[in-house]
Amino acid sequence: MYYLDVHSHNGHSTADTLVIRNQYPITADTSEPFSVGIHPWYTDNWEAQWEALLPIAMHPNCWAIGECGLDKNMATPLALQQEIFLKHVQLSEELGLPLIIHCVKAYAEIIALKKKTHPQQLWVLHGFRKNKEVAQSLIAQGIALSFGAALGYDKRLQEVFEWVPEEYRFLESDDTDIRVSEVKVKIA
Repeated sequence: MYYLDVHSHNGHSTADTLVIRNQYPITADTSEPFSVGIHPWYTDNWEAQWEALLPIAMHPNCWAIGECGLDKNMATPLALQQEIFLKHVQLSEELGLPLIIHCVKAYAEIIALKKKTHPQQLWVLHGFRKNKEVAQSLIAQGIALSFGAALGYDKRLQEVFEWVPEEYRFLESDDTDIRVSEVKVKIA
């Protein structure tokens, strides 16, 4: 069996797993499949990051745009986060690449932006750990969900995962050292 790790900070591809490594624009390593974006936690110099991001996003090893998104736990004004996020949406569309989304307490805003922009590219909300109702509202808008290590021990999350249609669910290692093949075995 072959696996896809749609979002990793630490992993590397192996014989049985393709890992898409999350990269930041100014320090990006383009030697392996990667995604690149401006994380809402790191927006202080976002204009310089954006200038660095543009040529990197055109690299043949770039498989997705992001991690980008909205985080209501941050001091960065939500309006600025939305402005930066919309730039990522536009770039995702221009390059024909999926969008990897970081979201904390801003699901309604993500859904509203999806409705406003009508993107053609796949949106994947990474690190999903919410309930079935939140999952339903995201999937109803065509937003896929990525599940990480918590899937191995959280029974409620396992039930959500089982409910999510296969075409809307992905696995990820995020910032852990667990492999997605291990997560898959635990939930099987």
